[in-house]
Amino acid sequence: VLILAGSIPATLPSDVYEKIMERLQEKDIRIVVDATKDLLLNVLKYHPFLIKPNNHELGEMFDVVLKTNDEIVEYAKKLQEKGDLFDGYYKGQLITEEGEVHVTPCPKGEVKNSVGAGDSMVAGFITGYLRSNGDYNEALKMGTAAGSATAFSEDVATGEKIMELYKTL
Repeated sequence: VLILAGSIPATLPSDVYEKIMERLQEKDIRIVVDATKDLLLNVLKYHPFLIKPNNHELGEMFDVVLKTNDEIVEYAKKLQEKGDLFDGYYKGQLITEEGEVHVTPCPKGEVKNSVGAGDSMVAGFITGYLRSNGDYNEALKMGTAAGSATAFSEDVATGEKIMELYKTL
């Protein structure tokens, strides 16, 4: 699994994510992309295993403001059409390449720090996916627990905090 996340440093070409994915096309590597508008849109042709736009990033791609879960699902499916088939993940929702929508409700808690919550969500999702031999529901549950645990912590969440939340989902 290769995770391409965040913005590209000015010292690298702006299409470095595309170049990496193009080079790895024939390899058995699952690629996750967690990036904003153009970075994400430009790599869809390489069919990433998973993408993780948030609602603002997803809306920005279509020049709309997304307010409801139904709107998020609608536009996530539109995004899938642009890039052929991939799985897209947003805050406890996963839309698979088959168009299935999986939902894990986010746990309740006090948000103390959102920095790293998205990265934790992706890491948790991949961990859950690999540990469960590809069970999307388990992956989504672990991703939601990890992202939420970090949001509810002063810093990146501990494994203990993640598993504590995981058990409540």
